[in-house]
Amino acid sequence: MFTEQLTARRTSAEELENAIPVLALDLDSLKCVETKAVNFSDWGCKLVGEGLGILNKNIALKLEEEDEFQRGKVTGHKADYVTVLFQREVTPSMEKRGEPRYPVTVAARIRDLARKIEISCMITDASRSGCRVEGADLSRIPDDLLVYVEGFERPVRGQVAWKEDLTAGLRLNWEGASALK
Repeated sequence: MFTEQLTARRTSAEELENAIPVLALDLDSLKCVETKAVNFSDWGCKLVGEGLGILNKNIALKLEEEDEFQRGKVTGHKADYVTVLFQREVTPSMEKRGEPRYPVTVAARIRDLARKIEISCMITDASRSGCRVEGADLSRIPDDLLVYVEGFERPVRGQVAWKEDLTAGLRLNWEGASALK
């Protein structure tokens, strides 16, 4: 689930001219492939080239001139490219939550209270009182919402704590949606 702009179109010749050489390491199999990255930003990139089929979900990328790898998640495989969302490291001093969050990968849908807007997403970390979701167009989600979590009978009521295009933080109220189906 990356931005629709990345997944909806092929890599242009101009993008390939500006591609950045990278080494992509699959963290599960420890296989690596030399490839190129386009649309590189703080949030992620698109990898183009041969041999990308060896990459599974958890990867690390290293730019030619860098000494360290950047962790990422493969969010989509296409015939000629792979989309990657970078994982930001949060240090304990940056953590302001009263309870720990745990890494998860759970499919979900976010809907407004009138159930007119629906956006598919992935919950990537969660605690009893909140979660982080990742997906396309999250900047469109309303402040008050319902979270339909895969495997749950009823939605969970939520409020947006913060949001960006590809990720959002939600406060969860487990009692708030108890009357909803």
